[in-house]
Amino acid sequence: MKLSVVIPTCNRRKALERTLPTLLAQDFPARDCEIVVVVDGSTDGTLEFLERQKPAFRLKIIPQSNRGQTAARNTGIHAAEGDVAIFFDDDILCPPGILQQHSAAHAGSDSLWVHGPVFVAPESPRTLLRYKTEAQYASYYGGLDPAAQIRFPRDLCFLSACNTSIRREILLAHGGFDERAPGYEDIELGLRLWKAGVRFHYLPSAVAYELYVKPSWQFLQKRMSRKFAGSELYLSRKYPEYRPQSGLNAMGRPRGWKQFLWDASVRAPVSPLPLLKPPLWIAERLCRFVPVRKAGVRLLDAAGGIEMLRSALRDAGSWKALQREFGMKLPVLMYHHVGPVRPDTDSGLTVTPDRFKAQVDWLARRGHVGIRPSDWLAWRRNAKSLPERPVLLTFDDAYADVAEYALPVLERHGFGAAVFVMTGRLGETISWPQRKGVFRLMTAEQIRDWGGRGIEFGAHSRTHPDLTTLGPSELAEEVAGSQHDLEAILRPPVRSFAYPYGTHNPAVSDCARSVYDLAFSTEEGLNNLGTDPHLLRRTGVLPGEFMIDFACRLRWGYSPFERLRARIRLRTRLKNAARAAFARSH
Repeated sequence: MKLSVVIPTCNRRKALERTLPTLLAQDFPARDCEIVVVVDGSTDGTLEFLERQKPAFRLKIIPQSNRGQTAARNTGIHAAEGDVAIFFDDDILCPPGILQQHSAAHAGSDSLWVHGPVFVAPESPRTLLRYKTEAQYASYYGGLDPAAQIRFPRDLCFLSACNTSIRREILLAHGGFDERAPGYEDIELGLRLWKAGVRFHYLPSAVAYELYVKPSWQFLQKRMSRKFAGSELYLSRKYPEYRPQSGLNAMGRPRGWKQFLWDASVRAPVSPLPLLKPPLWIAERLCRFVPVRKAGVRLLDAAGGIEMLRSALRDAGSWKALQREFGMKLPVLMYHHVGPVRPDTDSGLTVTPDRFKAQVDWLARRGHVGIRPSDWLAWRRNAKSLPERPVLLTFDDAYADVAEYALPVLERHGFGAAVFVMTGRLGETISWPQRKGVFRLMTAEQIRDWGGRGIEFGAHSRTHPDLTTLGPSELAEEVAGSQHDLEAILRPPVRSFAYPYGTHNPAVSDCARSVYDLAFSTEEGLNNLGTDPHLLRRTGVLPGEFMIDFACRLRWGYSPFERLRARIRLRTRLKNAARAAFARSH
């Protein structure tokens, strides 16, 4: 098997003087390897430096006008003659044996992209950008499983073409790197090849080291580049499934005063970067101190995110367009029983029909639109449009009263919603050990009827156990079995699940992940593009709370007033318990 090592370079002669010797010293048969260096318009003597080399390997030097790294890589692919192309950057130090490891990984496999880790070389200058990159490399490679393939799109967020190898015929068959995505050409190629069925293999032993000499200010200038932000938009639109990993989804993350500052910085007519330059300059020179370094890296991250969004805003055309594409936030309201309060029912779970109608009327008057879980999934996965102010109403347990009192109200307003069903108890009258009273559940006929009228049904297990207490077979029976039961009633596939009692652990969430596209917890907060689709947040609507509580749940995903009242109630109970204990002791 013959190898072609492809290195694009532009005005990096000093870096090449340190890195190229580590590649030329590799213990690999010279007849089976060539090194292709594409000199992309260098004016610093790079071409002359390369022409003076007398390596054992065949060194192919290809000068071209400055067209960028992506075009240089494609030039190298077409000029190469080996069976396997290996890509390195001009600032990469190659430990002995790295070529041999890449070659061995391709033995017996014709459709494989081999990816070795890249870490920052210890001799790199101490800059904020160096420490930021070190942390990113450590986090990314630490999360990869050497025994498993790289998972797309989940593991692509930091995928680089550097220290990767693939058969050249695959690259040529798929057109090489996409030159319309400079800066993201490696991720774009990874997505394209993944869709074509190419397997990705992580090779942790094939470590390379990056001589990180880029100044921190260069990072911000890159983020300010319209070309860079345009590549992010281009990639997100070409592959909508990439959007949750995109840096542009950061616009949906901040909350409260942070969101106000973030939005103001992105939308300001003048860049706030000059205001950040002095503190960044100070942090850069004091980054040997850990607290200063951490603060500086956070500031560098924030500045980079703001500048990239400012550039993307210019390409998107308007703030609203960019917000609709990347920054939507979804409040999910959780109800249980909606119906009359009876002497034998738990009032702590019951929202009366009048109060529920008032809440839905309030939502409609203020322009909120009730959506379904599948609508959120379509926006997240395929960038389908959402209403400007979406809200998702969910009903756990599928009580028959919900079908009688709540769903008709939603239908009158044209709202979608989701009802989560205990499929092992359909049509039964049940009582809860920890709740007062009995409740009648929906029948299969009611589910089928409302499923055709805009209401979406999801699974809620078969018997409503605490899933964290179950073994693997019982867990699969409850999680996957409830989907099977519900799909026997409804024709559409059942794509969503709500954890009984809101309890879950990694085993439970992994089980739900293997069956459903979405899963809902009871953790409070809003959902955005970056929210784990199998740990979606919901806020519970409680009986007797004020409309300001309801408005807060819409705005922030929780009610600060209810939290305050809960603390007061807890404090009162503790005081009463202490007084009772004191009285007994005397």
